[in-house]
Amino acid sequence: MRLKTRVAAGIAATALCSGLAVTGATAASAHGASGRATSHAKVTLTWWTWTANPAKVIANFEKAYPYITIKPPPNYGSGGTFYAKLTTALASGTGPDVSQVELDHLPQFIQAKDLQNISQYVSSYKKDFPAWVWSQVSSRGAVYAMPEDIGPMGFMYQPAVLKKYHLAVPTTWAQFATEAVTLHKEDPGQYLAYFPVNDGDYLEGLFWQAGAYPYTLLANGTWKINVDGPIEQKVMAYWGKLVNEKAIATAEDFTANWGHQIAKDQFVSYVGAAWSPTYEIDEYLTPGTTQQYAVTALPQWKAGAASNGNWGGSTNAVTKDAPANLVKDAALFAAYINTSTSGLSIDERPATPAGGGRGLFPASLARASVPEFNAPVPHFTGNVNAEFSKLAAEVPKQFQWDPWDTEFANYVTTQMAAAAAGKEPWSQVLKTTQSQLVTYAKDAGYSVEG
Repeated sequence: MRLKTRVAAGIAATALCSGLAVTGATAASAHGASGRATSHAKVTLTWWTWTANPAKVIANFEKAYPYITIKPPPNYGSGGTFYAKLTTALASGTGPDVSQVELDHLPQFIQAKDLQNISQYVSSYKKDFPAWVWSQVSSRGAVYAMPEDIGPMGFMYQPAVLKKYHLAVPTTWAQFATEAVTLHKEDPGQYLAYFPVNDGDYLEGLFWQAGAYPYTLLANGTWKINVDGPIEQKVMAYWGKLVNEKAIATAEDFTANWGHQIAKDQFVSYVGAAWSPTYEIDEYLTPGTTQQYAVTALPQWKAGAASNGNWGGSTNAVTKDAPANLVKDAALFAAYINTSTSGLSIDERPATPAGGGRGLFPASLARASVPEFNAPVPHFTGNVNAEFSKLAAEVPKQFQWDPWDTEFANYVTTQMAAAAAGKEPWSQVLKTTQSQLVTYAKDAGYSVEG
């Protein structure tokens, strides 16, 4: 999920016991006929999360492992508010045993040595996740978190509107640009899509899909920053040109005005993620709307290619403040809630009181093993989760995040807003961002090339 505002899932489910991974089918025999542990001292763990219905997650876990009690997580909100609380707590040694951390924020906490290496307890789960997902929680042979959910990107469009204007579903970005121009000329009140000038995470997802690597951690511990590289500049120039031509709209996503734009059917399609149908589209549509969508792959930079990006996603990590004697149990909790059949069922249920779930698109390859996977999504045709599962397999493995994702977002969105307002050329956006980010990283004590 994207932490800022919303939640962004086959192999048999697994559980972890005594440092050994066992399948859900054999968990009961390992813990007695009821599946409950019978020879463990009682322990209590603390867990911080922003996901919906945490009580359901806890009850499900404690049913399988009654010797472990999970304290209800505090309500610390999301986004910067959550991370400020977490950073402060870890600095004072009062952090939770397990905390949710987004994929793009993991390097920040890994570099600060705030997370524990749990590889000895969870390495057997590597096969249960896409290779690119496991690489996101691993660094230099260590594993610092269990993947929870992901946001493989996709193209969500209204077939009826494209048909009305005799437009095809674009398979390349060149075709997308041509059709964006045509559509807006035919109907000045609609745009093929929007470009969010306030969203650095969205931009990085586009970089990922294009094959860019804006950050690289070298073997000597130096970070190479290349946010103004040729591929990144290609992506920025492409969207900047469409904005300047007024062929697409600019927007500030996850704001009230953006929600009104969606409700008014201003956008015919969305370049979004697996969580977008529920948390980006359906959430803002008005009752009785006739909008109906389908999902397919993103347009490609090269005809016939099959490359995708990821926008959002999170993990559960064991922090440095978890006592040594509780790390194994903390790792067990992080693994079970994200891989067991019962855990995945809760993950995929709607994130409402009635739904009782977390509204996630699970990272686990076993996501399709639960009935909730095939549930229809309002205003969408076909099996939405199945389509996004196919797209998840097309995300390149090598992409890395950096420890300064918050700073990158602040710098690049300031520059994108200026470019959209005509105050600077789009070609300057990433140059300025690169300079600011390199300066920040060096001042923060990092070894940096850029």
